[in-house]
Amino acid sequence: MQNRILSSIYIIIAGSLLIAVNTFCKPCHGLMEMPCERSTRTACIVLGVIIAVSAVRSAVKNRPVQIMSSLISAAGGVLLIFTPAFGRCRIASMSCNMKTFPALRLGGILLIALTAVFAFISLLNRYLRSESHAHTS
Repeated sequence: MQNRILSSIYIIIAGSLLIAVNTFCKPCHGLMEMPCERSTRTACIVLGVIIAVSAVRSAVKNRPVQIMSSLISAAGGVLLIFTPAFGRCRIASMSCNMKTFPALRLGGILLIALTAVFAFISLLNRYLRSESHAHTS
């Protein structure tokens, strides 16, 4: 149950970011290709991978698959935070610097935080179950 909830949250966050960076948080667009457009395409690929991995995680009950899915999603969150490193506009008031990259950073931080919280909850549940089994034996 916890894995489906986490997968659903990942899909909602990644899907929302994917919609945002292609609509109301769209990066700059000039007569030639802007560096931020390359970064945004990279972020869209990362978001697509997060959605696909989360869908697999929701469908597969295998624990190693679920752990790998969480690690891939957290790594995707890190990539989203550092997306501007792939190219950004030099002018601070450009759309990419005002909307696109802050949205991607926020989403990346959220994905990492959720991974950490759910991992802690999972470890706590596992510990509590092992303690209850030790007392009943």
